[in-house]
Amino acid sequence: MSKKLHAVISGGGIGGLATAAAMAQRGWDVTVYERQDALRAVGAGIYIWENGLRVLEALGAYEEATAGAFRGTHFEQRDNLGQVIESARIEESKRLLTVPRSALLDALKNACLRAGVKVETRAEVIGATAKGELLFANNQSVQADLAIGVDGVWSRVRSSLGLELLHEQTREGALRTMIPAQPGDFGPEDTGKYIECWNGDRRFLITPVSEKETYLALTCPHDDERGRSIPVDKALWAEAFPQWKHLIDRIGAAPVNWGVYSITRCTAWSAGRAAILGDAAHAQPPNLGQGGGMAMQNGLSLAVHLQGLTDRRDIPDALERWERKERELTEHCQRWAILYGEVTYLPDEIRTRVMRNAMSDPWLAGQVFRAANHSPTGTTD
Repeated sequence: MSKKLHAVISGGGIGGLATAAAMAQRGWDVTVYERQDALRAVGAGIYIWENGLRVLEALGAYEEATAGAFRGTHFEQRDNLGQVIESARIEESKRLLTVPRSALLDALKNACLRAGVKVETRAEVIGATAKGELLFANNQSVQADLAIGVDGVWSRVRSSLGLELLHEQTREGALRTMIPAQPGDFGPEDTGKYIECWNGDRRFLITPVSEKETYLALTCPHDDERGRSIPVDKALWAEAFPQWKHLIDRIGAAPVNWGVYSITRCTAWSAGRAAILGDAAHAQPPNLGQGGGMAMQNGLSLAVHLQGLTDRRDIPDALERWERKERELTEHCQRWAILYGEVTYLPDEIRTRVMRNAMSDPWLAGQVFRAANHSPTGTTD
């Protein structure tokens, strides 16, 4: 019996754990190295569209990840006057679930453990080599057949391999938090919906994630000092979105995090026997809710392309085939996520007309939801 090939992964987030589980399930010996002292979700809630749900099913993590999840019937945009711009019904055949990030991370962690993945915490990776090696801040290193960087927008693996083509921050960022859900939060016209409200260059996204919690994202330019302040300037946001004052007033029970959106593009997704994926390779603004979904589906696809290999010399060719298969769709999703964010800076009346016409156009909707409607490599129709 041939010896298992060994992969080492930098990053114990959503993309890293999905990749680790998928590879271990296909016969690889996998070790994940995480900088923090524990595997911990950063953020509040997360959207998982049909493509991401298919990946979770393939990994055996679906039931745990989605237990108690919210499934909305509509995604609705509203203008600065609180009037509906567009209310798009979510097709039954195209699922969209929202969950706490911690629930998704726990489900992926457990899928990893069932598959035999080893996890090392307090391990700060500062680089990688094309020979399948990870380098650590304590001057140690680990040699494997394949090194994978899933270490976020500030990826040290990407930088050390010389793969970075573009890394820039957008003008926008968001305050993210969870609030406890209460009876009466939503009237009959609001129930069962994901609601995105616009006012000037500020946005307010309301996302139930369970019967007990609602995820809020308060979006504004990074130079909007009052808008981005922590503690949250509740009076400012309630003035902009008075219909939702009762939710805004509840902010504070859970941590509030501010983050500016990032975009990354690379010359390639691999070098020799080292690869990158997720935000390290293709970070995008969260406007389409696909950051986690694309990381998971590209991680599963990577495992599929590496399945059955017995000779490390075959890894570079497999990595190139994987990139050719997945990069076009990934960058399509990234482009449209960027474009969606640019609408923020239109005057209110113009933005309303643009959004109403755009979201009702079948071709444009097809571009926006192309990734969500995709059947990822390694999943079944």
